[in-house]
Amino acid sequence: MSFDLVLEDGNVFLNGELRRTSIGIKDGKIAALGIISEFSGNYKKIDLSGKLVIPGGVDPHTHIEGYSRVGTIKNGTESAAIGGTTTVLDFSQANKNEDTVAAAASKIKRFSENSPLDFTIKPMMVTEDFSSPERLDTIFSELSKMRVMAVKIFTTYKNLGRYANNYQILQGMNTAKKYGIMVQIHAENNDFLEGNMDALLKEGKTGAEYHALSKPPVSEDVAVADSAVMAGDSGAKVYCVHLSTRNSPEIIDSARKRGVNIYGETCPQYLILDDSFLNGKDGNQYICSPPLRKKEDNELMWNAISTGKIQAVGSDHVPFLLEQKMGLPFNKVPNGIPGIETRLPLLFSEGVQKGRITLSKFVDVISTSPSRIFNLYPRKGTISIGSDADITVIDQKMEHGLRSEDLHMGTDIAIYSHMKTKGWPVLTVAGGEIIAENDVFTGHGRKGNFLGKEVE
Repeated sequence: MSFDLVLEDGNVFLNGELRRTSIGIKDGKIAALGIISEFSGNYKKIDLSGKLVIPGGVDPHTHIEGYSRVGTIKNGTESAAIGGTTTVLDFSQANKNEDTVAAAASKIKRFSENSPLDFTIKPMMVTEDFSSPERLDTIFSELSKMRVMAVKIFTTYKNLGRYANNYQILQGMNTAKKYGIMVQIHAENNDFLEGNMDALLKEGKTGAEYHALSKPPVSEDVAVADSAVMAGDSGAKVYCVHLSTRNSPEIIDSARKRGVNIYGETCPQYLILDDSFLNGKDGNQYICSPPLRKKEDNELMWNAISTGKIQAVGSDHVPFLLEQKMGLPFNKVPNGIPGIETRLPLLFSEGVQKGRITLSKFVDVISTSPSRIFNLYPRKGTISIGSDADITVIDQKMEHGLRSEDLHMGTDIAIYSHMKTKGWPVLTVAGGEIIAENDVFTGHGRKGNFLGKEVE
């Protein structure tokens, strides 16, 4: 059998364990696994002796485009590839002259034309979408025809026109279930947020440190609990994003044990950073929602990953610039931080290398489990015969800086600049093509595929 590419003699993560083997790639798929002497024909080969070889990263939560001038599909996907991610699950957001369906169609078109990575697009719904049952049904019907696999519903952001109350969310879940679409929930109770923010601002407390106080853990826990109850009532598939508190994974786990079809995601910032970073003159750059929590919450979130109470880790990548975030009261600071390039190496360095999680759990939460949740497995999330040849190779001994000049996300915000990772992706293969090698993007001209839900 001839191959297009052979990755030779790596320490390959197969079926939950490491095996020293080689990978034969043909027509963008994994075609063979075995020792190199069993392979025949002429092919390009790369020696991976001593390197860790895992399924390509699947980032279930990115906001690549539209938030600053550096937030482009090109920049976001290329930096993702350098960081070992081969599939991105991004969002669409309606502009003033668009509705939710049109925004999704436009985003899918732009990604199809510009992304070297396979991708999906999940519309972020707005309050107006819930104005009537008929409108809601029409939106989900149209999205289903477009093979959209998930939408995002917000329990907050009244001021931005995104908020849905519990009655509307349950309607959304029921309708989503009808059309086979997953519901992602941004879980922060709006009543707590508005009340706390008003009280703090009246007292003149406008610094970044008060952002965390305005969004206390109870605001997340209540919204997650409500979502779990409504998921159970509707039977919809529900995915709570960017969980940050010590209690929210317990709520998800309890619901799952009762058979509720619900999943939880966290992000590196809720594993590594704490609310002390909000203090000082540069605190605004760390503002994200939910906010950074306590060090104790960090460790308990690692434990939630280790014990399976959290199923996935996304970056929640938003590439703002410092100039957009500094010099403002906390309630005016745009929320979000960059992280699409650092998600996978941070989880490996801070998780596996420091003994917080196993290698198997690392591969699960950054690739396999997101693939399963979004019905992409076994096309994605595994190194198996017939799967897409999406592969990440990590040099476990390599130290890598995390300053803005060490990275490729285009932003001058570098929230982990005080750290270095031990272990860094040195080769990324997507669809059988080498798209990044040694911190350089090489996949120019490659066009990724839109990953839609199965049509019934």
